[in-house]
Amino acid sequence: MKALRFIAAALIAMSMAVAPCAAQQSKVQARSAQQSKVVPRNAQPIFIGNPGPAVAGSSDFESLPKAAKSFVGKHFKGVRVAKCEKYFAAGKYEVELANGVDIEFGKDGRVKEIEAADGQCLPASVVKDVIHGRAFARLQKEGLADRVESVEFNKRGRAVEVELSIPEPDIYVFDIDGNFIAITD
Repeated sequence: MKALRFIAAALIAMSMAVAPCAAQQSKVQARSAQQSKVVPRNAQPIFIGNPGPAVAGSSDFESLPKAAKSFVGKHFKGVRVAKCEKYFAAGKYEVELANGVDIEFGKDGRVKEIEAADGQCLPASVVKDVIHGRAFARLQKEGLADRVESVEFNKRGRAVEVELSIPEPDIYVFDIDGNFIAITD
């Protein structure tokens, strides 16, 4: 008799537990069916749950490190900032100016890369401010200081590549101390 009561109690407990699960499952199925319907092209996606890590994000100019803001203000006064993004994992900022100049800053605000607009060259004053004085003196001596299209520091910060608007080979490579290393294309 005790066994029969135990079985009956177990069946009642199971039926009480199954009912909410079935109700929850039917809600999930209804939501899934609703989400799988065809949506108009201009509809915004609805994300449920964690979107994942943020790799980059739009940023305003004022959030740049002080050195970066100072550099832009000094060399590009009056030029509108068209876009400013922060890359969280890499610890860098990318700034696009309305005149087509692209600048990449490190988390400390130092220029890591700067590129003139297509078909343009960077002002010699910008180049002088970005590269070592010895490297600039070499470019100036060869009459190339005002023909620089881009300056890029390598990832380890030990060398700098200066791309020029001259026939190939058009890239001068200097070490971080301004010593000439090579000309490449």
